[in-house]
Amino acid sequence: MAFSTGPWKWAIRSKVWRLTPPAYLPPQTPWIATMTPFVVPTADRFLPPPPPSLSSPEWVAQFNEIKAVGQDSSTQRTPAQTATALFWTANVVRQDSGTVRDLAASMNLSLVQTARLAAMADVVNADAGISVMYAKYHYLFWRPVTAIDPTSVKPSGDAFGPVPGFDDGNAATVEQAGWRPLVVTPNHPEYPAAHGTLTSAMDEVLTQFLGTNRIDVDVHGFDASGPAGNLNAVHHFDRANDLRAEIINARLWAGLHYRGSSVAGVDLGRSVAKYDLKHAFGPTP
Repeated sequence: MAFSTGPWKWAIRSKVWRLTPPAYLPPQTPWIATMTPFVVPTADRFLPPPPPSLSSPEWVAQFNEIKAVGQDSSTQRTPAQTATALFWTANVVRQDSGTVRDLAASMNLSLVQTARLAAMADVVNADAGISVMYAKYHYLFWRPVTAIDPTSVKPSGDAFGPVPGFDDGNAATVEQAGWRPLVVTPNHPEYPAAHGTLTSAMDEVLTQFLGTNRIDVDVHGFDASGPAGNLNAVHHFDRANDLRAEIINARLWAGLHYRGSSVAGVDLGRSVAKYDLKHAFGPTP
């Protein structure tokens, strides 16, 4: 890890994660990265490869894509895409728990079957959460708001780097002062995407419990026309990969994660889930 407990001390390197506007909150739950997983041997068992080099074509493509479609005032993002981005701002634990309850009810599962499904979901999500937080604080990759707008760093300084922030040194990526994402950036490092990790892990639980990629489930999420914290919107997913594709796009449209970060999170969540289910649960009766 590049941080220590007590007063926060971070490795100063040019593209390190910085506190993000508007609140500039301190790092969220870095202690999760040091937890012992329930089933996976270690938190780094499925550590993703590093984010793309800032001189690479991959970085240029991902930077320019999120700059265009993830901005709060983007005209390249459709209303439907905006609604989907906001749908996935719902609390992922509430979403997953609701999906488990709905599935148990629709299938008339017994108490034992319901308990097994809930255990599968909770254990897998715990290990996926530990794994993704380890990866985040291992790589300390900067959020889009910091990369696109170096002046977005805390005006009084955040002890993680200079004010204003760095640019990436790549002439093919043009910074934009004042750029802000559609959704307020969470206060933890960017890579890989946590929501993609947890959603993909849950997706694998459903796939293996049902014994098919045709999961045919409804997921409840946030409806921007309703009250704060609601789960009034419903998205239906016929196949497991439909759900994974939507979460990748949703976090991009929200301006929170580069496409590659969500892909890495999806892969991480699936790997953790496959390991946990194989080693702790075996075939579903």
